[in-house]
Amino acid sequence: MQYMSPFAYFGETLPAPLDKKAIQLARKKLFAELELSGEMTIELQGKQLSRNDIIQYFDTLLKEDVLSYHSAIGADAVLLNFLEQAIIGPKEMFLDNPLYEDERFIQWVSPYFCHSFLAFMTNCFLVEPDEDGLVSLLANKHFMTAADARKAWDAVVRILMDDIATLDQYHQQAKNNKAASLAPIEYLMEFRYIRLIQLLPEDRFASISDSYAHSMLLACIDTFNNNNDHRDTVRTWLENAELLAVSAEIKAGIHERLSELDAMDAPAPAKKSESSPLKFIIIAVILVIRLATCKTNSSTTYNHTPVVFPQTTPWNQQRVLDSLKMKYPHMDWETIHKNRRDMDSANLRILDTAR
Repeated sequence: MQYMSPFAYFGETLPAPLDKKAIQLARKKLFAELELSGEMTIELQGKQLSRNDIIQYFDTLLKEDVLSYHSAIGADAVLLNFLEQAIIGPKEMFLDNPLYEDERFIQWVSPYFCHSFLAFMTNCFLVEPDEDGLVSLLANKHFMTAADARKAWDAVVRILMDDIATLDQYHQQAKNNKAASLAPIEYLMEFRYIRLIQLLPEDRFASISDSYAHSMLLACIDTFNNNNDHRDTVRTWLENAELLAVSAEIKAGIHERLSELDAMDAPAPAKKSESSPLKFIIIAVILVIRLATCKTNSSTTYNHTPVVFPQTTPWNQQRVLDSLKMKYPHMDWETIHKNRRDMDSANLRILDTAR
């Protein structure tokens, strides 16, 4: 039942509280317009009203309590806009009016509030996400009876259950090796949509959130296995599912899959070459001997005559020895130096053989 303020009938600003005499005059004016139009109905705020609708509305309006209820709503711009348009802006709050605690007022306004609540939720979840509006609505008092509140929330449950069914259908098609389109489910796993579900009262939607997150997990696995173009997107969807999940068990299952993705994406560890200090020392000694004993020669002609290499000067020998002592202090360099000539002879034989 959509709320219509007396302002819509009067078409002009009315004094507050509403005056009964002014209301009666406004009714006569509407009847005159209806007769002049020659139609059976007259349109007000997109709604067609017959003569009987006008009579019933004004008869109700003239009741003392109802008149005061309309006056209170008319003085509350946020509540009036929500009841008429099913719209509420960021951080907007209804006025703090003692009348809003009156059970008779709640009984009267409940059908109107429930209608706007359903319209807002349907638009928010099925047409255009409105996170700011949803935050504002949930922060305000809901003027609904228990029966109307159950009716309103059940409608939201049905929307989410349809979403879960869509995700499960995608999983079943993939399981049966059928080509499944991502188009119907991509929006359902985006963060802005998951954020809307997160905002819903946990006491009513915890189990549904877990079911939704689990269906997302299955859809992500199917997409990862069957659609290479969306593998990067799968990680984002899994992260959204982990945010949505409520129970520790569902969160752990999703986190495990994320860890598996991390392991797959991690680069293979580079193998470290294991070389003993002695190997480096031997190579260094050979290089030092070659550099210290070789003469620059541009000739490319080789013969089999043994080459005699001049000895290095004592100063060069001592400098090399001191350098090696500093780099490898744990080695017995005195012994190595003592046997250097034997090592020189051995390396010269090796070089000669190589030639």
